[in-house]
Amino acid sequence: MVIQYKKLTEKELDIFIEMRICQLREEGATEDLDLKPALKDYYNRHMADGTFISWLAVDGDKIVGTSGMSFVEKPPYFGCPNGKTGKLKNENIF
Repeated sequence: MVIQYKKLTEKELDIFIEMRICQLREEGATEDLDLKPALKDYYNRHMADGTFISWLAVDGDKIVGTSGMSFVEKPPYFGCPNGKTGKLKNENIF
């Protein structure tokens, strides 16, 4: 097993979305609607404007792990006077 790391691109987006849905199912979410279009829209918009990035751990052609970082800007507050924050997520490890 040789793990390589690469930045998520639109090329891997469909499998990335499938992995996200799998994670939500494992966490006990109930599926009331098809979430794929909303996820695709979210990732396309936020990858394009730089407010979401993800790195993939890849073994050959198989994604074996993912991470994600979402960047947001909130009204400034004393603990963060510029209001810029981020949330790091370890999405999946397979």
